[in-house]
Amino acid sequence: MRDLKLPMRLQMFAEPGGDGGDGGGPPAPARGGNGGGDPVPSYTYEQAEEIAQARAQKAEADALKGYFQKQGMSEAEVTQAIADFREKQRSGQPNVAALETERDEALKKIEQYENEKTLAGMHVREEFLDYALFKVSQLVTDKKDFKTAAGEWIKENPRYASQGVYRVSTSAEGAQGGGSAQTANEQINNAIRDAIRGR
Repeated sequence: MRDLKLPMRLQMFAEPGGDGGDGGGPPAPARGGNGGGDPVPSYTYEQAEEIAQARAQKAEADALKGYFQKQGMSEAEVTQAIADFREKQRSGQPNVAALETERDEALKKIEQYENEKTLAGMHVREEFLDYALFKVSQLVTDKKDFKTAAGEWIKENPRYASQGVYRVSTSAEGAQGGGSAQTANEQINNAIRDAIRGR
């Protein structure tokens, strides 16, 4: 049997010029290097993304071109078929700007509904709801939410809030006595008639 001799490349694990070795071995590769001495290029995330997209588009175009050429198409037909394929891809993708606009409009409507509900809960009369909503929205800041601003505005403008149930007392109630029970509508009608006769 023949002796097979392989050269051994030993490396001393010591700092160059230190006490641990003779320093006669090959130099150790630099950290982070590729061992060949060539610097490794560094890319930003955006640049890497662009490179990846360009390579993907080239690979896709090559695959489509090979497929169409196997189908017996000429170079012009292949180019047109690839352009048609890409156009179909673009038309199939959703319009992100339109979707974002639609979402923002829906969020505004929901916010307006919630704000109207808050104002109604604070007894703002329905005929003044839009005006109150407009005025309170102007008072809202980063530090003051809608509910707080609405409370302050209603304190300053109580005429826009209903004060609960109104009670109408007429002189006809006292004059009628307890003999007959009348509905509120009849009492008001009688009070109006009495006021007209009194003129």
